[in-house]
Amino acid sequence: MNNVLLVALAVTLGFAAAIPIGPCQIEMAKRAIKGHMRAAQMVVLGSVSSDIVYGAIALFGIAPALEEPGVLAGFNAAGAAVLWALTWHTWHESKKPHDLDAHHWSIRSKRWAYLTGFSVGMSNPPIILSWLVGVTLAKRFGLASPLTTHAKLLFIGGGALGLGGYLAALGVVMHRVKHMISPRAMASVYRWLAVTLFGLSWVFVYGVIHYFHATR
Repeated sequence: MNNVLLVALAVTLGFAAAIPIGPCQIEMAKRAIKGHMRAAQMVVLGSVSSDIVYGAIALFGIAPALEEPGVLAGFNAAGAAVLWALTWHTWHESKKPHDLDAHHWSIRSKRWAYLTGFSVGMSNPPIILSWLVGVTLAKRFGLASPLTTHAKLLFIGGGALGLGGYLAALGVVMHRVKHMISPRAMASVYRWLAVTLFGLSWVFVYGVIHYFHATR
């Protein structure tokens, strides 16, 4: 019974963690509203893959190097660069509202979609904290005492399932409403998505600035 409750808790936490809007949600939505559901699903798969990697890092402690401020600053710099590139691409597309339904390779490519989801997810090491908070809750509820290898694997799997489930459901909704969005409205959506991506990039920039201030 404890294993079932542990997985249920992990799924719930993963689902909740995916709700706040982020770059992975935006990249998935871009493809879903264009009708490229397979590419949207690959963004989700890429994001889930990165989440599993960080879940393993958090629960098995296989990467103590990530505790180094310099390493985290490097991840933050890479994350900012990725989001700026996605911002430019999204804003550029918003200027051509009548072409937004075109099958551009960067949107329909499943391989590129997976790499986009994975790279954006991997540029966010602080997600490790979410895993640690989740495990702390599981221990407090008596669901992970002791925290065996089997329990860790169940928790990581449940968290990934919750995250992927929310993103997949959101993609289906975006795909269903795409016919209700006119080209002009879609251009506005793309501009909003570009601005949001740019705003999110400054979270990463702050991490880099904080590192250099701390090392002075």
